Amino acid sequence: MITAIVIPVDPGQPIRLQQIERHDVDAYRQIVGGNLQIIGLDRPPAAIYLNEEGKLNRMRVNHRATTLAWVHNSAFRGNDVIVGSAVIVGPPNRRGDDTSAPEDLVHLLMNTGSYRVQMWTGSEPRWSSDDQAFTDWSEAYRYAVQLTETWDVIEQVRVVPELDEQLREQWYQLGLENPWISSADDPPFTRNSFVGCYSVDELEERIGHGNWAIGTAFYYRDLCFINQVEGGDEWLTIRHGIAFESMTLEPIIDEGRFAQLIRRLLTASKAQCQALTY
Repeated sequence: MITAIVIPVDPGQPIRLQQIERHDVDAYRQIVGGNLQIIGLDRPPAAIYLNEEGKLNRMRVNHRATTLAWVHNSAFRGNDVIVGSAVIVGPPNRRGDDTSAPEDLVHLLMNTGSYRVQMWTGSEPRWSSDDQAFTDWSEAYRYAVQLTETWDVIEQVRVVPELDEQLREQWYQLGLENPWISSADDPPFTRNSFVGCYSVDELEERIGHGNWAIGTAFYYRDLCFINQVEGGDEWLTIRHGIAFESMTLEPIIDEGRFAQLIRRLLTASKAQCQALTY
């Protein structure tokens, strides 16, 4: 069984998670109402199933699925729409079988309370955030598409979870309690030092870049890393409101163990973090 995200065509029906037997084509067909067409999605890699003959059968436009596809597949943006209900699954495995919908996308659509839109212009070294926050994911996606239609310089957009300000403040205060981090002056360690990463791959790429200043901070969900060594690789690790570990991460990245480490940290209880038994 795999876990899929179902986006009903009726906007009054909430999206839902549904367990599907990966080889049960009829289950997919039943959801979309006919034969299947598939569209690839990026960031994170995924696939969306829709009704292949939906337009011929004059099915209603699925605005939520369409705007999501337009954000996650720039080639699809503005060129086509999705009609009827849609199903999102993960990328195929080595045998070509569907996998469960990406955990990061499930978390974004199902377990996030506030959203922000980020833009990539190609001329900037990283994503920049728009100031507007949203409490509904579909509104955030519609706004993201609107930005691409308004500004030609925008090459990519994405919708990300908004960082909870209480969490930011908690991380900031814990950083100030660290004598190395609190002494950072080039640049200084501030509440704006925290840079969000919205996948494990992005977090790995950021940290693995190396040569970070003291006070550089990256976070993924409710897990935060703050560098303690100038130009080094010694990260104060924070979760559950405690700074419980100092980690050297580049060797773990080089050995291909980083994603596994992050999964263990995200599933560890506060007691396990305190006891370093994650």
